Amino acid sequence: MLRVLLDSKNISLYQLEKTSHISHATLNDIYNERSNIDNCSIVVISKIANALKVSIDEIYEMLTYNNLSLIAYSEDFDLFKSNILQELKNSDEQLFVEEIIREGLIRYYFNNNKPLEALYLLSLLDYLSNKNGLQPLKKYDDLRDYKLDKLYVSKSLYLLLSIKATTITNVYKECTKEFLKRNIAEANIYDVA
Repeated sequence: MLRVLLDSKNISLYQLEKTSHISHATLNDIYNERSNIDNCSIVVISKIANALKVSIDEIYEMLTYNNLSLIAYSEDFDLFKSNILQELKNSDEQLFVEEIIREGLIRYYFNNNKPLEALYLLSLLDYLSNKNGLQPLKKYDDLRDYKLDKLYVSKSLYLLLSIKATTITNVYKECTKEFLKRNIAEANIYDVA
């Protein structure tokens, strides 16, 4: 969870290392969830909390998955993703991309206060472009730096995180970079029923 917290504050692990005065090895183990936070000393937890300007209780709750406030899901968004990926599955990738561009869906969603849907489509477009060796469309360059304020996951993944059946490290390992850089957890766009 430290990874998500740092992402939300736009702080790198290196910056945290310098401001907290905690060794790289210790922070790296916490960041990659190789250390059980319950085995960390109160001094380490306190230094992380101070560096990130949160209380010790807040940092502990986040690192132990008792506070998932930086992670979100939306059933409407899950349905949107499912419909989009079903369309992709039933279509030729190039025709699918051309249709999204022709219909102006990315701008439509963005301009109609649906940034989650817009950034998902942009991430999907970038993923398909990279996969097929195409240059990303420059007409969306102004949107490429947008990042959602929370990590959006599916409802099922949220539930797995809440019962501690998986970790953020596992989520990040599985997810596609084009989506993750906009704070959307998407592992496999071709895995749709």
